[in-house]
Amino acid sequence: MGLYLDAFGSTDAGKVRKNNEDSLLTGDGKDEALFAVADGIGGFEAGEVASRIAIGVLEELEPGASLEEAVREANRRILAAARGDEKLSGMGTTIVAARFSVGGTGGSGASAEISHVGDSRAYLLRGGELAPITEDHSLVAELVRSGDLTRAQASEHPQKNLITRALGAEDDVQVDTAVLPVEPDDRVLLCSDGLTDMVAEAKVGELLADPAPEGAARALVRAALDAGGADNVTVVVVDVKEAEEPAPERPRSDTQEMRALPQEADAVEAPPPRRGSRRPTGRRAPSAKARQRNKRSAPVRLLTWIVRALAALMVLAALASPFYLWGSSRYYLGFDFGEVVIYRGLPEEYTLGYTLNEEFRRTDLRESEVGEAYREPIDTHRLYSSSEDVERVVRDLEDQQETEREGR
Repeated sequence: MGLYLDAFGSTDAGKVRKNNEDSLLTGDGKDEALFAVADGIGGFEAGEVASRIAIGVLEELEPGASLEEAVREANRRILAAARGDEKLSGMGTTIVAARFSVGGTGGSGASAEISHVGDSRAYLLRGGELAPITEDHSLVAELVRSGDLTRAQASEHPQKNLITRALGAEDDVQVDTAVLPVEPDDRVLLCSDGLTDMVAEAKVGELLADPAPEGAARALVRAALDAGGADNVTVVVVDVKEAEEPAPERPRSDTQEMRALPQEADAVEAPPPRRGSRRPTGRRAPSAKARQRNKRSAPVRLLTWIVRALAALMVLAALASPFYLWGSSRYYLGFDFGEVVIYRGLPEEYTLGYTLNEEFRRTDLRESEVGEAYREPIDTHRLYSSSEDVERVVRDLEDQQETEREGR
C-alpha cells in the first residue's frame, strides 16, 4: 500500500485590491511533488511580476534538484528583471514551498521539505491539531522571539506585515528550510498573509478540517473574504494519503488548481537533512527590580544581557534596510503645519527614531476640517500597502468635507 498526494489551490484578489499579486504552484511543474505560494511586493503589477518569476523558477525545478538553490535562483532573476526595467524597480516577493517525498510503504521514510522567505506560512494539520511549520521573517516576529512581544500581541500589532526578508531585496538571500516526517492523513497548508491576517489560527484549523482539500481551500479563501478581504489571499492544501490504487485526477476549474499525485515506492528520493528553521521563542527579560531580587550568577546575567542586545541589533539591522520593511511601498497620513500629508515609508515611532520616510504628496485637506472618525488612522499613522489605498482614503476625506460644507 503506497502513498500519494491530493492537493487543491485557491487564490482571490480580495475585496480591496484590483489586481492579484499572489502566485501559486500546485504540483504541475517538472517536480509533481512540489507546491508553493508567493506573495508579490512592490505596488501595482510589479509584485505580480516578482511572484510569477519565483513560481516560474520552481516550475522548472527537476525532481531531486536543490529546492534552496531554486529559491536563490528566483531571487537572482527577480533582481535582474528589476534592474532591467525601471517600472519593476523595488519589486519582490515572499515564498513558501513544500516538496514531498512519499516513497515507501505505510508512510515509512515519507517527508516534507519546507523552504520559505518572508511571511507566507506553512502549517501542519495532524490528528485535528494545527501547528505552524514556518516562522515569519518580520519585524514583529523578531520582537516575539526576543520576548518584547507575546504571540497574541503580535497578531494584533499594526506593523505585523513589515517583513525583514524577501526575494528581490538583496543579491544574497537566506532561505530557511525544515524537513519534517509526514504520515498518512497529514495535511499541509501553504498560504499568503492575506489569509492569516484576516482569519485567526484557531479558525484556520477548524476550516482546514474539511474532509476534502478542495473544500478546505475554498472555505479558507471564503473566510478571508468574509472577514474583509483586505489583501490578496492564496492557499494550497496538500493531503498525504494512503491507498492501494492511485487516486484519479479531478478536472481543474478556471480559478483553482489541483493535482492528485500517485507515487510508486521510493519514486522520489528523500532530500538530504538540512538545518531546520524553527528557533525557540525568546522570553522577556526581567525588570530592574526583579533582577535585584534574582540570585542568578553574574555570568548568567551577562548572557541574558547579550541575548537581548543581539535581539536589538537584529531589529536595528532590519530597520536599516528600507526595502525589507517595504519602505518603498508603504504609505501613511500625517498632519504637518495644519495640513494632511501623504508620506511614503515608515513613521519614526516604528523605526526607533530613524528616518525611513519621505513626503509623497501634500493634500488640500486642512487638519481642522478632519472629522473625529478620520483622525484616528492619521494620528496613529496607520500604514497602507499602496499609493492607491492611501489615495482612496484621501478621497473619502475630501468627500466627507464636501458633504459637511453642503450641509452648512
